[in-house]
Amino acid sequence: VKTKQQIIDDGEAARRLLEDTDLARFIGEIEQNCWDEFKQTDPSDRDGREAIYGRLRGIDAVASTLRAMRDNGAIEKKRK
Repeated sequence: VKTKQQIIDDGEAARRLLEDTDLARFIGEIEQNCWDEFKQTDPSDRDGREAIYGRLRGIDAVASTLRAMRDNGAIEKKRK
């Protein structure tokens, strides 16, 4: 279980990452590469398409986790 200060610190770190333009650019490039790869797969290549979809969902999971951490940190900071 994280302490209140750890939640605040993690929230600040997550906020910095979310605001990092290089990270946003890299994530955008990864997503675009996944979509480009998806478009090149054969429609019957279920396994290949599912693997690409899994990578895209992973990218979304990272971003949503960072947003949640940022928001939780901001909430804890207000409770101080």
